[in-house]
Amino acid sequence: MTQTGQQIEDYVFGLVKNSPLASLINGGVYKFGTRPRDSKKEDAIVKFVTGYDGQIQSGTVVINIYVPDIDAFNNGVMVRDIRRCIEIETTANEWIESLTAENSDYMFRKAQTIYTEEEAEINQHFVSIRLKFRLPTF
Repeated sequence: MTQTGQQIEDYVFGLVKNSPLASLINGGVYKFGTRPRDSKKEDAIVKFVTGYDGQIQSGTVVINIYVPDIDAFNNGVMVRDIRRCIEIETTANEWIESLTAENSDYMFRKAQTIYTEEEAEINQHFVSIRLKFRLPTF
């Protein structure tokens, strides 16, 4: 049976909520549009991006994990917390490898390399995880 975008987002949200990523970060796991506006924590955001119907339903889901910037040199200039971003990227990569080994209806793989991007307006960076999914619909 074909799934809606919200159903797919809910499924991935549950996976992230029960993953090593959720245990690693000091914030929460949220669906897109529900993260507290002024959060200064490491929060994971799950967002359904695209979906294509057919005998095999496929598409993309993005997980962004926010990491607050730090004053690494005690000079008032906020910079990326490189150590923390590397730790989250590495854990995310290991988690995705475990997803590809699981036996479920969904099949996952990385859509691109996991990377960190700047969110300058809020003095945070985020680790971006883009997953391709496939789901048989018959």
